[in-house]
Amino acid sequence: MNAEYSPDSDALVIHLRRGRPAYGEDIGDGIIVHYDKNRTPVEIEILEARSHLARWVEKARAPKRRAIPA
Repeated sequence: MNAEYSPDSDALVIHLRRGRPAYGEDIGDGIIVHYDKNRTPVEIEILEARSHLARWVEKARAPKRRAIPA
């Protein structure tokens, strides 16, 4: 697995395995999963990557909420 970032288009492509994408499916919020001809995911493309990563880092840094036992 490896990744490539394009600052010009602010897109992050994560290559999951070798293979040529045959089609892609937009799963929402600017995230596209690319599949090979056997319907196996080969890439994940994240559009507007900077804003996604900033939100994910904020969530990771936020204090964890603990459930209060009843």
